Amino acid sequence: MKFKKVHVEITNICNLKCSFCPPKTVPNETMNLEKFDKLNFQLKDFTKELAYHIVGDPLVLSNLESYLNISLKHNLKVNITTTANNLKKEHFDVLMNETIRQINFSINSYNANSHKKTLDEYINPILDFCEYALSKNQHFFINLRIWNLDEHQSAKEFNKQVFQKVNERFDSNIDIAELYDVNKPRPKNIRIARMMFFNFDEYFNWPSLNNDFVSKEGTCYGLDSHFGILSSGNVVPCCLDKDAIINLGNINNSQLKDILSSNKVKDIRKGFKENRVIEEFCQKCEYRTRFDKPKKESKNIEVNKGEAESC
Repeated sequence: MKFKKVHVEITNICNLKCSFCPPKTVPNETMNLEKFDKLNFQLKDFTKELAYHIVGDPLVLSNLESYLNISLKHNLKVNITTTANNLKKEHFDVLMNETIRQINFSINSYNANSHKKTLDEYINPILDFCEYALSKNQHFFINLRIWNLDEHQSAKEFNKQVFQKVNERFDSNIDIAELYDVNKPRPKNIRIARMMFFNFDEYFNWPSLNNDFVSKEGTCYGLDSHFGILSSGNVVPCCLDKDAIINLGNINNSQLKDILSSNKVKDIRKGFKENRVIEEFCQKCEYRTRFDKPKKESKNIEVNKGEAESC
């Protein structure tokens, strides 16, 4: 059983409260380095790539470099997703670690919070890092995520300001109209500079047992392209099960290979292959319906081959 990527939540701590994220219901926790090292050793049999994220922000950790070096030691590539609220110049060299494959900056976290920072105070460190990385001929993709699209165009003015600041800094000429032209397919990515992109998506509702029922039919990438491991050690089927509603086991008392070969995992995988959704949590997940119908977007203005299909 091989996976394109495994989401390993090295910490569930984040110092923001984004309006698009559900309230936190579990205690703060960070996976210690010893446990993380043992987990990386096991993960080599299942994937070549990790994402240090389910919830939480890796940049809150002062020893992020130690985690990256462990993954480097085990020849695993790493994706970093961050709000960048903690981004400082001392992170710049750390984030040049050769194990990194992709860095995602969640730009829409800014206008989803009540900030004391101005937009310039928030975004300038991100753009400073991008300039630094480009000057070093970086080996990884950089995505400026704009995941705030909706039918009401509620974030259009904010996105316009971000486009202007990026255009000024990188001498680009990206037009906000390209994103909001209803007569043209919406781009998934727009290139800013070498291996640096805007990445676009819609708001989505996190799955919850409190959500309305969606359907018992459909499929998902969970336990197909990816699965997740929370900072508590709980193993979950997908990158949206932040509270381990579907708890497949825990790496603190079981080997990962045993967890992934369990009957529960087999049943979930078999169900998705047969277009059946067997878990109540999944039956109430709207996000998975994106995979049941044709993509809304057609071709990208320029394809970012580093961007994953979800999370």
